[in-house]
Amino acid sequence: MYSENISAQESPEYLRMSLAAAMTLDFVPGLFYRGARLGCVNLLLNYSDGCRANCAFCGLASQRQPAKSGKSFIRVPWRIYSTDDIIRAINKAPEYVSRVCISMITHPKSKMDTISACKEIASRTSLAISLLITPTLLNREDLVAMKEAGAERVGVAIDAATEDLFKKLRGKPVKGPHDWNKYWEIYDQSLEIFGKGMAGVHLICGIGETEREMVSAITRAKEMGGSTHLFSFFPEQGSAMQSMSPPAIGTYRRIQFARWS
Repeated sequence: MYSENISAQESPEYLRMSLAAAMTLDFVPGLFYRGARLGCVNLLLNYSDGCRANCAFCGLASQRQPAKSGKSFIRVPWRIYSTDDIIRAINKAPEYVSRVCISMITHPKSKMDTISACKEIASRTSLAISLLITPTLLNREDLVAMKEAGAERVGVAIDAATEDLFKKLRGKPVKGPHDWNKYWEIYDQSLEIFGKGMAGVHLICGIGETEREMVSAITRAKEMGGSTHLFSFFPEQGSAMQSMSPPAIGTYRRIQFARWS
């Protein structure tokens, strides 16, 4: 059951779900373009006071007031549903749905609530579970606990391709808590705990890096034993970077090609 009352509906009893996932699980009506299918149910933790980080490009940034209303993130609505309802819907999902991804946010409760939600979903469904983790809140023991809770793999949203950009967009200059070295350290530990190929790095193309710098970050993640998940920057309304343009299509295509080469 969906509700707009975000102050009373917090994780782990409630989770946000992407519009595509809500359509796939029949929470909302809708059709996918050209008959596309979604194989992963994307979930996001929810708290009435929102994310404590303030990343310049993010729709969940603490200083972006619309983010606290939960109206949209990454261009689509993420409505709140009870975890029980989500699990029941997953167990009735089409056969092509094979995975759940639970995304953390930077919040004091996020670590334990992610583990709790993961354990609950793992014990009541047969789908593989991925976690998009927040290294700022974690240590090696937490990663072990996540694997024991049922997570099969993890992703680390480093996002920025260079240390200078990471600091500028996610660190102290924007009143954020994140640290470049901590993110790569947790990624390295994730590969050790979950296994080679079972952890990945998220990178956003077009937030100020050169093409060479992006390829360097992709290469670093790959040589450490994991994968990369590439995104094209989109200016989130209300974020610090709302007036910045997305990368040129040629730039993004070259980076895509480099990632696969």
